[in-house]
Amino acid sequence: MDRLSKKLVKELEAMQQQTGRMLRNMSLARMVPVESGRWQPPADIYEAEKELYIYFDLAGVELDTFEVVVGEHQVHVSGSRQLPVHGSIACVHQLEIELGRFERVVPLPFVVDVDKADSAYTDGILMLTLPKRQKKGRVQIRVRGGE
Repeated sequence: MDRLSKKLVKELEAMQQQTGRMLRNMSLARMVPVESGRWQPPADIYEAEKELYIYFDLAGVELDTFEVVVGEHQVHVSGSRQLPVHGSIACVHQLEIELGRFERVVPLPFVVDVDKADSAYTDGILMLTLPKRQKKGRVQIRVRGGE
């Protein structure tokens, strides 16, 4: 492949990554305003054979300032993010990092086993591991006559 073709392919790959990032940021859940005025952290969801993995981007959020509640049908993450205040700031040129209270409710694509849910928080990424609830097989029951 010649130099120009290689450069074109590289540019197209970069555009594809940027477009994917833009589309993820424009998800319906993030476009609908939250009634409470709270911001919503982005989330990625992956399904494996026996479990679901959910990653939340909580960069700059201290471990003791958020709460995670896992239900059979949804995950609720809420908390607060504050940045250190610098007294010497005279002018603000750009604000993109959302601060204050946040809340995110993620509906789950299937029922999970909440008793076996696990989590880890490293480098600002919250990772939840939610095992799928095993379907019960058929059970034969004994029918008693009424008295």
